[in-house]
This record gives sequence, structure tokens and C-alpha cells, in this order.
Amino acid sequence: MHLSLTTSIAFSLTLASFITCLPRTSPAMAKRASPTPMVFAHYMLIMQPKNGDYTADINLAKEAGIDAFAVNYGGWNVDWTQHEAQLEKFYKTAEQLGFHLFLSIDTTSVKDTDMIINLSNKYAGSSAQLKVAGSILLSSFQTDPPAWNWKTDVVDKINSPVLLLPGTLSDDATALFSDNNIPGAGPFTWIHPSATPEKEHSTDLALASQRDRTGKLWMAGIAPWFFTHLNPDKNWAHAQDDQIFVDRWASLLTLKPNFIEIITWNDWSESSYISPPADASSPGTTDAYWGSADHTAFRAMSKVFIKAFKAGQDDVVAVDAADEGVYMFYRRQPASAVGTSDPLPLPSDAGYLKDAIFVVTLLSAPAEVTLVSGDAASVAWTAPAGLQKKSYPWSLGTQVLRAKRGDQVVADKVGAAVVARLDKYDGNVVAF
Repeated sequence: MHLSLTTSIAFSLTLASFITCLPRTSPAMAKRASPTPMVFAHYMLIMQPKNGDYTADINLAKEAGIDAFAVNYGGWNVDWTQHEAQLEKFYKTAEQLGFHLFLSIDTTSVKDTDMIINLSNKYAGSSAQLKVAGSILLSSFQTDPPAWNWKTDVVDKINSPVLLLPGTLSDDATALFSDNNIPGAGPFTWIHPSATPEKEHSTDLALASQRDRTGKLWMAGIAPWFFTHLNPDKNWAHAQDDQIFVDRWASLLTLKPNFIEIITWNDWSESSYISPPADASSPGTTDAYWGSADHTAFRAMSKVFIKAFKAGQDDVVAVDAADEGVYMFYRRQPASAVGTSDPLPLPSDAGYLKDAIFVVTLLSAPAEVTLVSGDAASVAWTAPAGLQKKSYPWSLGTQVLRAKRGDQVVADKVGAAVVARLDKYDGNVVAF
């Protein structure tokens, strides 16, 4: 399909129109309870950085305003001896760089509660161990509740006070906040598979309400993207498409969870990374060819959103000049184009995906923005100060984005070409 910006009906998605259509937060929700709000990033320990050196990742995270990595401990085909050695090196590097970590136990592979207890005790005294009000933070990734009781089988056996925020894919807010196995704490809610943006926001609204009612804590998850195409059982896109990141940040700024965890820092296999892309030496990405796409824009935008979140702002109305930027993200192929040599069908939820280029401006002052998509005529507009997100159907070919403020060049970007079909389906985006 070849769409022209001049012959097709262009559509514009602004955050104002999105948020206006959603249920609003109550006055009580506008007041975030203590502790101090923090932002974390989920780090897949099985996906090691180049040469096993965590220094670059830690420094990039600190630059973005991320307070700690939630280290996903476990995964498929884990060599546990090697895994534990990697964790120890991670903590030592974080100690040297003045950064924090905490464990996020992958209960799909970790089945031994003694492992969780021993690791928690081992690192409780580390200067890199994240603590909240004197308690070590402990979290998890779990698709279903584990076989154990978190309180009696794990937390009560750790030799330090523990703040437990277990992960969940449930959307039952009342049940999550009435779980007596995690008294005084609360849930870490992931992005819900196949949920529309409106449904996700409605769930978040219920979570915020239960948080306020119970006085427990809530850690919300936010992802830059989701797509994977590994095998018949792991072949999916995401129903929220372009609204999964920028629009969700805008929504969470109004709901003010206690903590936000970016899902993820480096899961290249599921396209959910804000780290630099994978390279040939990155373990765990052999078949994830899409993990080489640039996601620089997601990390750069995160810095602005994180500042607004920590400041208690309801939206992004002002951007520091040093942090401003103009960004675009898009797929490099039509959503419905099966690969020419691809043994797998279209991913699930592909029907929700838009063949469009998405432009996000985060500006300290208004600027003139110009988009040229393929061989279509250019589109120009004045972007205001603060945050704006717009979307237009793309034309095949190179994507060009420029922004000026008088004689000042704010952005001048030439992106990868959009093509009619790739050898293998790619539902990931380039974002820069």
C-alpha cells in the first residue's frame, strides 16, 4: 500500500484529544503518597551487554534520570552459576558508579524460594542495593502467581526489612490491593496484553483509586514498544500500537503512581528496549533481527517525562532547553505485509497497527516542523512549547523530519526508508 500525504486523509493524534476522552482522576489521586517517586528500568540479565560490561548502560540510565535497574533474575535456558556471577559483577559495577539495583525475580523460571532468600540477604548490605525507607525493594515478573506464599515463604525469611512489589498481569484492582500476602506493599502492574489504550487507562484509574483507598503502594509499568516474531507461540504485536508510550506517560502523569518501571531497558527480543540496540555479540538475540532498530528517541523522551513525573506535574508544559527535541518513530514496512521468505503468519493484534509516521515534539519554545514522507509533498506545522504528538500516514521511501526556530536548527533527521515488503516481517519501529 502506498499512501500519500497529499492524496490520503492525514490523521493527527494529539495527546489533548486522547486524554480528554478518558476518565479523569479524582482530586485525591492528584496527591501522590510518600515515598518519593522514583523511576526504574527492567534489565534483562540474560541479555548481556557487550563484553559483559555494565558501565555504559548504567551511565546512560543515570543520564536519563533513572534511579535503579530492576534486574530480571531468571529466564529461559539459564546457566544459574553463570547467572549468579553476572549478578555479582552487576552489583560491583553499580557500587563503583554510585547506582542502584534491586531484584525482579522471574517466577516463570525461578522455582526455588531459597535462591530468592539467599540473593536478597547477600546484597542487602550492598551500597548498590536500592532501599525505600530502610527496606530493600524486591519485585518480580510473573504471568501467574507463584507456587509459594510471598510473605511466609520469602519475605519473612529475609534478614532485612523488605518492600515487596510483585509483578502482575491481572487487571482486578480490588483483588490486587486486598492481597494479604503483601501487606503494606502493593502490585507492580505490567502493560496488559491486547488492552486498548482506553481499557489500560480505565484499569490504571481503578489501581490509583485502590492505592488511595488502602494506603498501599503502586508501581506502574510503561513500555516503549512491544513486538516479537520468534515462533508460532511467540508472535505478537500490541493493540496499543503508537499509544503505548507517549500517551501512557501523559496518562500516568495525571494518576501519579508511587513508582514507574520502564519495561524494559534491554529486552531486544520483544522490541521493548530503550537501551542502544542489540549487536551481533548480544546474547539472546540470535533470531531477533528486529532488535537492531534504533530506539534512541524513547530514551531521550523518557528523560523529559521522568523529570515531570518526579516534579509531580500533571503534564509536560515546559521543557528545559537542554532536553528539548523533535523525534519520529515508525515501522519500516506496512503492518499487513507478510515477509517474502517468512515462515510465520502476521503477528496477533496486527489489525490494530497503523501505517503511519509518528512525530513527537518536546520543545522549550514553539518551532516550525516539516515532515517529508517518501515522495509525498511536505507537511509543515507550528509545534507549541511542551509536548505534542502527531501522526500521518507515511509514503514509501525515506522519511525526513526538520524543525527550526528562526535561524536555529532544532532538528534535521533523515530516517530509514519505508519499503513495501521485507524478507521477514518487522513490527518493531525505528525511533530517533
